[in-house]
Amino acid sequence: MEEELSPLAREIISRLVFEEVYENIVDELNHANPYEVADEVKTLIARDIVKPCRDLQNGKTSGFIYDSDHMTDYSFTLTAKGMGLLETLLKDSR
Repeated sequence: MEEELSPLAREIISRLVFEEVYENIVDELNHANPYEVADEVKTLIARDIVKPCRDLQNGKTSGFIYDSDHMTDYSFTLTAKGMGLLETLLKDSR
C-alpha cells in the first residue's frame, strides 16, 4: 500500500537523504510557510518516514526523542521506511 503524501511532504523527504538541520529545510522551502513545514515534519516523524537525527545543543544522537517546540535544535533524516518511499516516488516520476 503506497502512502499518500502532500506535495510539501514530497519536497521535504527529497531533501533528507542526508542529515539536514531544520533551518536549512525551511530555507530551501522558502515558498512554504515555516509553520506548515514544521507541521509536515512532525507528521512525517509520526508516520515513521523522518526521524530526528541529532540534538544540536549537545551534539548527541536524538533517536526518536525531540522537543517539537524547538525544531531548530535538531537535525533530521529519513528512516528506512522514508528512504523506501522516496525510492518509490523517484521510480514513479520517471
